[in-house]
Amino acid sequence: MKKAVVMLLVVALLTAVLGFTPVRAAAGVVVQITVGSTKAYINSKEVVLDQPPIIENGRTLVPFRFIGEAIGAQIAWNPVNRTVSYAYGNVSIVLIIGSTTAIVNGVETILDVAPKILPTGRTVVPIRFVTERIGAKVEWNATTRMVTVTVAVTLNVGIVLPTKDEPRWIQDETRFNDALKTAGYSAEILFSQGSSAKEKENVEALITKGVKVLIICPQDATAAAASADEARAAGVKVISYDRLIRDTKAVDYYVTFDSIAVGKAQAQYLVDKATGTKNPLYLYAGAATDNNAFLFFEGAWDVLQPKIADGTFVIKNSSQAVALQGKATLTRDEMGKIIGQVTTNWDFTVAKNLAEANLTIAKAADKGNVFILAPNDGTARSIADAFGDDKDVKSYVITGQDAEIPSVQYIIDGKQSMTVLKDVRTLVSDAIAAAVDYLTGKTPELTAFYNNGKINVPAKPSVVVTVDKSNVKAALIDSGYYPASDFHGLP
Repeated sequence: MKKAVVMLLVVALLTAVLGFTPVRAAAGVVVQITVGSTKAYINSKEVVLDQPPIIENGRTLVPFRFIGEAIGAQIAWNPVNRTVSYAYGNVSIVLIIGSTTAIVNGVETILDVAPKILPTGRTVVPIRFVTERIGAKVEWNATTRMVTVTVAVTLNVGIVLPTKDEPRWIQDETRFNDALKTAGYSAEILFSQGSSAKEKENVEALITKGVKVLIICPQDATAAAASADEARAAGVKVISYDRLIRDTKAVDYYVTFDSIAVGKAQAQYLVDKATGTKNPLYLYAGAATDNNAFLFFEGAWDVLQPKIADGTFVIKNSSQAVALQGKATLTRDEMGKIIGQVTTNWDFTVAKNLAEANLTIAKAADKGNVFILAPNDGTARSIADAFGDDKDVKSYVITGQDAEIPSVQYIIDGKQSMTVLKDVRTLVSDAIAAAVDYLTGKTPELTAFYNNGKINVPAKPSVVVTVDKSNVKAALIDSGYYPASDFHGLP
């Protein structure tokens, strides 16, 4: 009992003092090593060992550092406790020099042969024990005296994003790749290209490949429930990313920005820029299939409605919004009626066509100096182009979100008024942290709950920042989010 306690303390010390973080090989590895020879092969590439493998008590012992690095594990040596350690995915192994007792994931295990330090000063460990514990296949050829270790391709995390056609999601892909490389876990990122059917195919493909955690930004919040259910049935943890998957109990965690705060920030910007009364207000929204579109609109309505009621703004492009303008709080169905009239479907072309249609039927008196609630940067640019081309529009104030590079340039050029920075680095970091927690048997940090129609989903919403021409350099360049070379004419 005392020995086990000591060993567990060793594990804790290695974790805390040495920064012992589990890692996972990103690709398959085949290691071939021959007893008595300093020649070894990693994926058919010859390497030279400083200590040949030996056989003791019928077991092959190999240099501990070589085998750990070859299979992609993180290794550690503690000279005080005379222990060698490996971390690979959610597997941790601690071996004591000269002892047949080992600790695997905190559980005491007995070895056939103890690791040892040879007269040459090199530490050797039983290759079969170490590699089989991390799930590798081990083969012994008695004729050639060669040991072959095969670590199959493993996929820890599957990520499904909506489309490659919007700069926002290319940002996310880049940040995910960087973060996963740092975290040491393998992942595959797939795009649904605006199709719920393709999204479901992507999820099924990732499940087939054996992912343990699925990070998914749903194309359609309700349609994605079937994919979440399928992943749950396969034992996969489901993290809803940026957009909440609705109407299912199969969502384990939600990583998001405070979407209501985004809408409030957009609306507050319009309010702050407005003077006098009867200012023309044009409302636009995201896709009716996206839960975030409702949250953005809810936040915006909370701020705009009192200023509509007191006459600061006059709604010009939604009869449903006009009919409901006396209500400070809208039900989801009521918001749905408004969104149904002003939806851009997150599509640039739809947004521009809708704006042009609104302007075509609007009287000159309904234009002038206008205020526009645009849901995101891509649609904001399209809507801004339409309003900018209308001769009866003297000026416009227009919102956005995502801090996309083209929209940041629009802000610098005076063609878009503001954007809401949702630092994708933070969102991706939170998603990866949650995935790693699940992979290592922990519970992700919880700061809020979001109801998806079936359950209250544990979540961690991140803060957002309003960006316009006055602070664009400080918020986006000085912070390291973008290099200055991405833009021209910076203030």
